[in-house]
Amino acid sequence: MQGPGNTVCDAGLLQAILRASMTEVTVFDADTLRILYANPAALHNLLRTSDALQRLTPPDLLAPGDVSAFQSAVALLRSGGRRRSRLRLHCRRRDGSLYPVELRMFLRRQGGRALLICIAHDETRHEAAEQALAHSASDLRAIVASVPGMVFQVRRPPGGVPLLRHVSDQSMQLLGIKAAALRADPERFFRMIHDDDRPDYLAHLAASPGGHLSFNWEGRLRMRAWKDVKWVSVRVSHRSTQDGEIWDGIMLNVTHSKLAEAEINRSRAQLRAMAAHIETAKEQERLRLAREVHDDLGGNLTAIKIALAGLTRRLPRDDGALAERVTYLEDLIDQTFDAAHRIAANLRPATLELGIVAALRQQCEQFTRNTGIDCRLATRGGTPPLDADAAIAIYRIAQEALTNVAKHARASQVRMQLTRRNGSLVLGIADDGRGYAPAHHTRAVSGFGVLGMSERAAAFGGHLEIEAASPRGTRVRLTLPLDAGKSGHNQAS
Repeated sequence: MQGPGNTVCDAGLLQAILRASMTEVTVFDADTLRILYANPAALHNLLRTSDALQRLTPPDLLAPGDVSAFQSAVALLRSGGRRRSRLRLHCRRRDGSLYPVELRMFLRRQGGRALLICIAHDETRHEAAEQALAHSASDLRAIVASVPGMVFQVRRPPGGVPLLRHVSDQSMQLLGIKAAALRADPERFFRMIHDDDRPDYLAHLAASPGGHLSFNWEGRLRMRAWKDVKWVSVRVSHRSTQDGEIWDGIMLNVTHSKLAEAEINRSRAQLRAMAAHIETAKEQERLRLAREVHDDLGGNLTAIKIALAGLTRRLPRDDGALAERVTYLEDLIDQTFDAAHRIAANLRPATLELGIVAALRQQCEQFTRNTGIDCRLATRGGTPPLDADAAIAIYRIAQEALTNVAKHARASQVRMQLTRRNGSLVLGIADDGRGYAPAHHTRAVSGFGVLGMSERAAAFGGHLEIEAASPRGTRVRLTLPLDAGKSGHNQAS
């Protein structure tokens, strides 16, 4: 702006600085408060031209409520009560809108005239940032308040010790301790940890990288005031800042989920025990039936055959029709003998008495005879010591696996391997059929056949895996701990 006081800004360098500055600079006549000079930043913010601005005084450019404060500050400067003055005011634009400024004023004399120099810094962005920060803080407090757990923050300044910097108000609901009390004595949380879980907590602390509270932990707290035990989950993340190391964490009440998990585990254990009991009862019943078929039915058939042979010797030799009838009955008795042996073997393979290796080898031979699929057994590590229950479980799992091959695999060969490895017995069954498909596998696992295989394995502390073989086919892998044979019965092969 050009005006009567342009002599104050004759220096070219000063003029260039004022024109380029983003800070408002305005020069008033201290006696009349008429504007002598305003830099481009002032003209831009006030939405005024230089000619229009010359005809105005400070009351025309300030919010009505700020005029008296401005006049009081000018009076102190004129009287010498102050050398400089600093105010926060609101300037008024030509359209009537207001914007906040930080105003600094001082007096200078030049050529017998007193000049009031005002330097105003537009705080619009600063005020907006403060409002945004206030809203952010409010939003953060609302979010923290809605979190179903206690939010906390630990800060360790450079060269200092960790301090519990923040604890949300949920500490009272979760721990029965007010936030201020917990900040003052963080060790109260440690003293609440259940005696059985405290070693695990200390082990997590010792193993966690980055120092105190840099870990995830679940454990029980003893709530003495409520005479209760509560499960909590502590989750902490670490970050480094200029102010030091910071750990942001949350502590959640997971009591309900832990109780539900325990109930599910108990139910599963009960179902597994029931399934094992049912399988044991089935095998015992099969054994009883096999013995009855072998002993009673076999004995009766033997007696019938002996009696028929005695009758045959007394029959007339010239009666061809009667002789043919006798031959038919003898063949029928032999067929019944074979059927009885087959039924007894299916109920309880007699080769199991010779050991699991002999039973599996016979199973492979029978599978090859029935299906035409080449099936062979290989063994490593010697004869495994198993009791009768574990042996029949392995036999039934192998039987179900071979049944699945015959029904679904379209294979030309099956390789079975029994291995002793690291205190476990491993049975692998691989075919070269059409292979493993996740969708088919999902349906198969949900079926009773594979589910029964898995439950049989689990009943003896083992596990079953089904996966694709390379380059094609499917592989079944059963791993069973050798201590499943607790009876110490060493079966011969």
